[in-house]
Amino acid sequence: MRLDNYNYMKNLTDWVDEKDIFNKDFVWPRQMEIHLPSNKEIACDFHCFYCQGSKLDMALGMDEKKALKLMEEIGPGTFEYYVYGGAYTEPLLNSYFMDFMRLTKKLKAHFGIHSNGSQLKKLQEKNGFCTELVSLMESKFDYYSCSLDAGSPESHMKTKNIKYDAWTDIIEGLKILVNEREKQKSKGSIRVAYLLNKWNSSVEELTKFIDLMKEIKVDSLRFSIPYAQYGNDVAKVQNYKQKVENKEHEKFKKLLQPYMSKSKDEKPFIFYFAPVNQDIDRMLDENYKQCAYTYYQTTMGSSGHIYRCSSIATPSFDYGILGKQPETVSELKEMIKVSQDKNFHCHTCINSTARCNRMALEINTEWNAYNKKNNYTAKTDDTLAVGPKNKRDEIKHVYKDTEKRWNKKIYAEDKLKINQDNIAIKPKSFEIYKNISQKKSSK
Repeated sequence: MRLDNYNYMKNLTDWVDEKDIFNKDFVWPRQMEIHLPSNKEIACDFHCFYCQGSKLDMALGMDEKKALKLMEEIGPGTFEYYVYGGAYTEPLLNSYFMDFMRLTKKLKAHFGIHSNGSQLKKLQEKNGFCTELVSLMESKFDYYSCSLDAGSPESHMKTKNIKYDAWTDIIEGLKILVNEREKQKSKGSIRVAYLLNKWNSSVEELTKFIDLMKEIKVDSLRFSIPYAQYGNDVAKVQNYKQKVENKEHEKFKKLLQPYMSKSKDEKPFIFYFAPVNQDIDRMLDENYKQCAYTYYQTTMGSSGHIYRCSSIATPSFDYGILGKQPETVSELKEMIKVSQDKNFHCHTCINSTARCNRMALEINTEWNAYNKKNNYTAKTDDTLAVGPKNKRDEIKHVYKDTEKRWNKKIYAEDKLKINQDNIAIKPKSFEIYKNISQKKSSK
C-alpha cells in the first residue's frame, strides 16, 4: 500500500494527457527540481556511503540569483511543484534557501524539500527557520522530507560516516517542525525516509524508532534498501542486486511486516518500498525504450546546468546536460523541448553507468507498455567516457556524436578514437610490413 503522492504515473497523467506525450511541440513538466549548491564550499555535511553523487563530479557552480530571476520570469501557473533536493548536496546549507521557498509560494506552486535534517534546529535558533517554513505550508502538498536513515546516534554516525552526534539535533528539529505545524494549524506534510543497513536495522532499534516517530507525529515513514551507486556498469549493479537487494529484501520485509500501516489514514503512514522499484533488470527489458519522465520533471543542477533528469544531474553525465543555466524563459523552453524527445532511448543512460530513479522507472515502465506500438522510434545513442579512467569523479560520459553534445566540445579521446579507426582500416599487408621492420630495427 502506498500514499497517493507516491503513485508517480497517476501524478504524471493528472498533469498531462497521455495522448499529448511526444505529440505536442512543448509541455511544461509537472515539476522543476532545483539542486541548490549547498554553501558552495562543501557539497554536504554528511558522507553517506550510499550517496548517489559522492563518486561523481560534485560541481557547485549554480548562480542562485540568476535562478531566482528565472523563476520570477516563469511566473505562476507553469510548474505544479518546485522540488529542492540534490544528487549530492544538502539544500538547507544554502543561504538563499528561504528566498526560493518564498518565491515558490508567490508563484502559487507547491514545494517539496529533501534534506538530511542537520540544519533544522540550528536555523530555528538562528532565525526562526522552522516557524517560517511551516507558515509557508499551505496544504498537505507542501512537504519536508528528512532522510534520517537511523534510529540512534550510534547507527547514524556510522551510516552518515561522521564522528559526532547529529541525530539528536535532527530529532529535535523534527519535533520543532511538528510543534510549529500544530501551533499554526498548518496542513503541510512532514515525512521521514529510512534507508536500511546492517547498523540501523535491529528489531530493538526499529521498534524504538517507530514508536518515536508515532510520538512526534510525523506524517509518513518510508523504509527502503539503498540504491546501488551511479557510475557503476550494469554487471556491478546486477551483482549488488543479487548480493544486497535480493538477500536483504526478504529479511527486511519479514522484519517490518508487523509495523506496516493497514490504512492510509494511519499517522504516521508506515510503508516499505521494495527493491523491485529500483530493479536494474526491469530497465534492461527490451520494451524499456522511451523516457516519459521528462514530462514529470526538468532539473536545474547544482553545477549550474539544466539536465534532462534529476538522476543524472552531475557533469559526470554530460550527455544529459541540456545547456547552461538559462537567462530567459524562452531558452529554458527550448531546452525542455530537446528533452521531450521520442527518439531518446533509456538504454543510453544504462550504457553510460547511469540509471532511472524509482519515479522514472515506474513512469517509463507504464508509459512504454501503453505506447508499445509507437515506441520503436527510440534509438540508443553511443556515449564516450572521457577523462582519467582511474578517477571516477573526473570521468564524463559524453555523446560520441559531437553534434549531439550540448557544447560541441572536442576531447582528446575523440582524436584517439579517430586514430584507432584509421589503424583498424589499414591493410593487413601494412601491419605485416610494420612488424618486420620493427624486428629488424630491434636487432
